[in-house]
Amino acid sequence: MSYIITQAELAHLTETELRALYHRIVSDLTGCNLTIDDCPLVKITIQNILSVLARKQALKYKPPRF
Repeated sequence: MSYIITQAELAHLTETELRALYHRIVSDLTGCNLTIDDCPLVKITIQNILSVLARKQALKYKPPRF
């Protein structure tokens, strides 16, 4: 991967799709014997995936109303 996937591009994906994308990227890096720190663009993309995933999870959680 030689480009950054932005948060806006990830926003339409579901949590399951985001997790799958994350694991696919990490698996590809592992297959090439690389780490996230070896690829700064991939590192930014991973951070974007985790940010969007966290935001989706936070929006889903609603505290109980009394």
